[in-house]
Order: sequence, then C-alpha cells, then structure tokens
Amino acid sequence: MSPDAAIDRILDLSAEAQAKRREVAEDSPQFHKLTGAVLAYGEALTLLTKLRVDYYRPQGGIKTLAALAYLSAEDFGDRYQGR
Repeated sequence: MSPDAAIDRILDLSAEAQAKRREVAEDSPQFHKLTGAVLAYGEALTLLTKLRVDYYRPQGGIKTLAALAYLSAEDFGDRYQGR
C-alpha cells in the first residue's frame, strides 16, 4: 500500500470517528474513546505524511524511513506511557 492510499484510508476512518463522536453525549465513555481514536489517527497521519516525503524522494533510503518510524513510535510511546 502506498503512503497516499494509507493516508486516504486513515482520513476516512478519522472522519467516521468524528461523525460518531458528534452523536454521543460529551461526558460518555464512548465520547472519550472516540476522542482518543481521532487523536491516534492524527498521530498516524503525521507519521505517514513524513514517511511520504521520504518515499517519493529518490535519495531517501529505507534506513531513513525506519529511523523516522522508530523515533515517531518512541515519541508516541513516551507521550502516552502515563495513561
């Protein structure tokens, strides 16, 4: 799957989660679960957008992509470790 296809799919999933979130009560567990999903989709979009730049850059290699994925995952884990 190309980065563009993955980005399109995540945008669809994010839009669905946002639409469902509008239908539930703001203080409900479902609302908070959907809010977390929307935030996670945002993080994934950030990562995929960065990866897409290297994917289409001829001089970028797999090591660059792997390093970026590792650092992004590590940052994501550090931020949400306390939850």
